[in-house]
Amino acid sequence: MKKVSFRQRFKYWFDNLMSKGTKSLLLLLAVITTIVVVVGGLAAVALGGADGSGGTSTGRSIWFTLMHAINTGVLAKEEGTVPYLIVMTIVTLVGIFITSFLIGTISNGIKEKVTDLQRGKSRVIEEGHVVIIGFDENVMGILEELVLANDNQSDAVVVIMAEKDKVQMENQISDRIPDPGNLRIVCRTGRPDNIDDLNVCALDTCKSIIINLKDDFMTVKTILACKSILDECSNDKAFIIATIREREVLQPAKIAGGERTVILNFQKTIARLMVHSGRHPGMSEILTELLSFEGNEIYVENEIPELNGLSLHEINLRCSDSVAIGLVRNDKPLFQSDEELVFQPGDLLIRIAEDDNPLQLENRAVADEGLFENKPDVPEEPHTLLVLGYTDMLRQILLEEDTYSTPGSKVIIAAENGKIDKDQLPSQDELRNIELDVRESNIFKRNVLEHLMEENPSSIMLMSDTEIEEEDADARTLMLQLQLNDIEDTIGADIHLIIEMNNTRNQRLSQMLRATDFVISSNITSKMMTQIAEQRHNSLILSSLLSEGGSSIFMKPISRYLKTDRPVDIYTLRASAARYGEIAIGYKKTAQDGTFDIVINPSGQKEEVFHDHDDLIVITTV
Repeated sequence: MKKVSFRQRFKYWFDNLMSKGTKSLLLLLAVITTIVVVVGGLAAVALGGADGSGGTSTGRSIWFTLMHAINTGVLAKEEGTVPYLIVMTIVTLVGIFITSFLIGTISNGIKEKVTDLQRGKSRVIEEGHVVIIGFDENVMGILEELVLANDNQSDAVVVIMAEKDKVQMENQISDRIPDPGNLRIVCRTGRPDNIDDLNVCALDTCKSIIINLKDDFMTVKTILACKSILDECSNDKAFIIATIREREVLQPAKIAGGERTVILNFQKTIARLMVHSGRHPGMSEILTELLSFEGNEIYVENEIPELNGLSLHEINLRCSDSVAIGLVRNDKPLFQSDEELVFQPGDLLIRIAEDDNPLQLENRAVADEGLFENKPDVPEEPHTLLVLGYTDMLRQILLEEDTYSTPGSKVIIAAENGKIDKDQLPSQDELRNIELDVRESNIFKRNVLEHLMEENPSSIMLMSDTEIEEEDADARTLMLQLQLNDIEDTIGADIHLIIEMNNTRNQRLSQMLRATDFVISSNITSKMMTQIAEQRHNSLILSSLLSEGGSSIFMKPISRYLKTDRPVDIYTLRASAARYGEIAIGYKKTAQDGTFDIVINPSGQKEEVFHDHDDLIVITTV
């Protein structure tokens, strides 16, 4: 082995010392300064001091030497023997070098610290905060809802962690949300499945975790990482909310999270909303309002002893500013306007209200039973649904459509050549009520659309293309909408148009044209995740209202409940719906031109005149 020289050893030692950062450099400078000052001070004493008399003490000499090292101006005023001045000159020159090096070291240290802060690696010191993992357009919707939800809170905090530059995230947020109100937004950079990075977000003291990732497999890994941290630190109050897009990953995600996790089935939720929007125009508007923290929303009240022994119907006859829609018993939501279902100790009230003011029970209102109508539900006729475009969610849409369709109904799927994955579509054997007709053609050609319109569809769904950029997909959807609107005007048709959009900005452009309903999947899921993050009870409520076989929101003709063209108050509406075991939460008024207004939780003090083409919005069992 070749012998290592002292120079090489020294250089290796020095390199290691320098690589340790600012603290090591400052320590090295302090040692060098001490050596120079002490040696210089002792040399000055040995030379007899400035005048050569030897009357200066060692301590005083070292002090004067230190002043020369840190202040070069002292040398210009110095007087003494030539040897003494030579020593002080050397000390001063060394001091210049040390001072310059010190300033550079401190400057670099500050720069490194600022860079480190910008990287977002420092640990968060917060309690009771919401953690969002992942950063994309969905996060903006979540933050907007959290701003509204915490408008009356003194110091609410949300921590966002993603594999993105901290400063870049902060700039995007400030551009979209210039005034976050009482909500403080803290950004950190890190991998979603890295436990060390997740610990920076203080999961041990948070109240909920929203996992907002598009990759389902990474979502499952992140659920496992978050759950392990929560279990290790014994944060039993915190829970995890995540969205899964692929049905094959749904069960593994539930296993990974266990009871700590609320998993939203993205495809099933959006598919059901689109199917209901096709049957009941305005359904997405209803759900958007109920899921938003602005306007009317769903509240779960603490136990109210005054409600014991009362049914939902009795409560609704004594409330003018809210509507009771159900109760939570043994962690299970129940939505039944049944006289036998009455409140018991421990039950929690579910109601729709414009704010979270305490429930105020008033004197019992008297419904005008003379305005009641007794008409059975009109069975739905077979219909034809036209779907333009293809997405992986289409399988779930067809299954939902089959569940609510009358036998003899038909679904036509038209998309460009090579776009449709027929193996992913349900087979005809899986469908009981609808007949499937798949056509491959250029749906952006006018003559193709005109030919499809000859099938007299009752509603048309425009699906967003997931294989291209979201902005490009929305642009193609707008182009389809323009042509369809023009064809409808030409043939004099008025067909329900349900449009899937990716961006709310593009929705506003689409609203300038004629459309029945919009479904912005990212917007809906963002609102749902925020509602659950603020109140875990909401997961059970939303799951029940958006799941097959439970209670759901429907629109039914107002003439089924009341004599039309007469003034009626909301109490009479509620009482008439209760006869069918339904809960009236609002109404839809439709104008002659097909436009409509949705009213949720109308005031009990106001009377309204309804016509045959208006609808009552109710919660009822499917």
